[in-house]
Amino acid sequence: MLPRVFISHSSEDKTIADTICQRLESAGTKCWIAPRDIEPGSDWTKAIMQGIEGSQVLILVFSKHANDSDHVYREVVKAFSSRLAVVPFRIEPISPTSSLSYYLNTVHWLDAANQPLDRPISRLIERVKALITGKATNEAPGVSQGAVGLSPERRGQPGILRRRALVISIVALCLIALAVTGLFLTLNRKATNSDLVTAGAIPGKSIAVLPFESLSESKDDSYFADGVQEEVLNNLARIAQLKVISRTSVMQYRGDAKPDLHQIANALGVRNVLEGTVRRAANRVRVSVELVEALNDHTIWADSYDRDLTDIFAIQSEIARTIASKLTATLSLSEQKLIEQKPTENLAAYDLYLKAKALITKTELSWHIVNPKQALLDSINLLNQAVQADPAFTLAYCAASHAHDLLYISIEPTPARRALGDAAIQAALRLQPDLSDVHLAYAYHLYFCYRDYQQAEKHLQIAKTGLPNNPEALELQAFMDRRQGRFHEAVTGLKAALELDPRNPQPNSDLAATLLGLRQFRDAEQAYDRLIKLVPDQPSPKIEKEWFITLLETGDDTKLQAIIGDPQTSALPDRVVMSTRLVLALYNRDWSQAAKLVEQLGKNGGEDNGTFGYAAIPVPAGCYSILLARLQDQEPSPAFSVTRDELKKRVQSSSSAYLLSALAVVDALLGRKEDSIREAENAVAMTAKDAMDGPSVVANSAVAHTWTGATDKAFAELDVLTKIPCGVYYGQLKLDPLWDPLRKDPRFDKLLAELAPKR
Repeated sequence: MLPRVFISHSSEDKTIADTICQRLESAGTKCWIAPRDIEPGSDWTKAIMQGIEGSQVLILVFSKHANDSDHVYREVVKAFSSRLAVVPFRIEPISPTSSLSYYLNTVHWLDAANQPLDRPISRLIERVKALITGKATNEAPGVSQGAVGLSPERRGQPGILRRRALVISIVALCLIALAVTGLFLTLNRKATNSDLVTAGAIPGKSIAVLPFESLSESKDDSYFADGVQEEVLNNLARIAQLKVISRTSVMQYRGDAKPDLHQIANALGVRNVLEGTVRRAANRVRVSVELVEALNDHTIWADSYDRDLTDIFAIQSEIARTIASKLTATLSLSEQKLIEQKPTENLAAYDLYLKAKALITKTELSWHIVNPKQALLDSINLLNQAVQADPAFTLAYCAASHAHDLLYISIEPTPARRALGDAAIQAALRLQPDLSDVHLAYAYHLYFCYRDYQQAEKHLQIAKTGLPNNPEALELQAFMDRRQGRFHEAVTGLKAALELDPRNPQPNSDLAATLLGLRQFRDAEQAYDRLIKLVPDQPSPKIEKEWFITLLETGDDTKLQAIIGDPQTSALPDRVVMSTRLVLALYNRDWSQAAKLVEQLGKNGGEDNGTFGYAAIPVPAGCYSILLARLQDQEPSPAFSVTRDELKKRVQSSSSAYLLSALAVVDALLGRKEDSIREAENAVAMTAKDAMDGPSVVANSAVAHTWTGATDKAFAELDVLTKIPCGVYYGQLKLDPLWDPLRKDPRFDKLLAELAPKR
């Protein structure tokens, strides 16, 4: 019997690992474990990699030794790349290193620390059986650092609960995105909740192209089937008379565990569904498709194409044209030309391009659990090979520009990386200056890397004419509208994007964030409710809803405290939980509890999760010690200078207005008045024209003025912040001790009364 479970452990934890192995095998589940299953004299590393590849589940015996082990890290990375279900079994109360946390933040943890092993191992056996039989997902029942992770909208540390004024820097919320996007692929395969069914009339000329099944002998060929499906979908999406659902919303329906076509059509708001299979063997390809009117289960058309591989582009174009005809959609001459246009004449280059696109897509969908750097570098390498094989391959240059942009906003914000993106997009512009895809890629490049809204909008308008069904174009317009203060226009744009991408949590969270920025709490609450239904097994949106809606609007933290205290949150990385509890302890003036949490933060990575002050960026845990000392009128400690110096070094090595504004708050608390005011003013100037990031920095400036005695200036800033989108909210003003020096001033009561909830 082949092994189904790989047990990863450090040598120091061998006894516990052996116990787990024995219990699992006694229960009928075959395991692979080192050194038992490594043949004498064989290559140790190769044997381990083969053991992982032959398994379905990886159990990680997680301890301090495993946390520090290079071979354990490699095994976890290999498991994720091989798409194994991963179950960390924690035997010591510690958090994963930053490297491991990229992978482990959103999987289901089992905790065996400080308790007898028998019961946790029994739960582990049940969990493994459920995963092997397909009766359980491997998602975490709690928020993770990555659960609201990095996204194309904003570069920064992942984690919505890491910040106090989460809405003040609401852009990070907006991008729960790539995080929740990754979660919905497995959570929603069987979703049939009636609240998710599209209401209103469904247009007859509407279609969803479901993932094509790969029938090739090689499992590695799945990327090719995905590529065929994506090109058919993209061709259809160019037809203005059709409504075509985005690939993001249809990818959840991959595989057998999916609802029937009627439910899928209802959930996506379409009348028709296309299913297909792809088989590639040597130089032949067979593509079979079936177009179904899903609401009555009527097959409109079905066909198979068995041809030379060189005809793959003709097959994709012919399928799109036939579907348009069957749905009585008339193609314009330009649409027909685009559909028939081959992306490249070089099949080897096309194959490299499809592999690179698969890597980029997978990276974006798993941004919250996987460090994107290596996958993006690998995709760029493949795309470089593609354009070497075909220097006129425009879409490969567009994909390369996108990969460079993602690296720039996440890992490598350097002029050199941006220049590589410049070169790629300029090559695409030279080759096909009229192609809509090129202008959309250029618009995103200008937005991501330059914040050049004027030029980005010009190229976006060109892109929209040839991409009538592209939700990314609508979302980019909304992102730019928000940053320029046009929040109502952003709401309209995001709702339009949701029509084309209804099952994607990203636009729902973006919409919730934008509505919160406008203080439209009831509408934002509805958006959160939709998001919660999209990922029903994830508590993160529920926690965020209570934070953003209940706490910020009413100042009542009762429900949030209950959720944070729920056993489900035990899977959260300790830093996330502690940072959230620390904020609540400060809000409730529980100084002793706050001090304990600060001490724990210091032992678990040394920094918070972005909850200090009003800028969503992690800072040294010692910043809270400085705040607590000032709140309790205690004498400063020599350690405070060390903390301040550490924060100052971070500021000097970055161009972050958020970090600079956090330093302004720390200097204000330390009595460094001149430094604090200068830093606050410089940070405000850096974000003066940004309606999303700007309010967060102004709020920290108001805090700095509050603690340096510039009361009039603080009230002047607060007066603005309580009225503008993404400003300061009632719950923050009511509870946050950072405003304590202002509370005896009658102007403070006046602001509170103006912000108080009216319901």
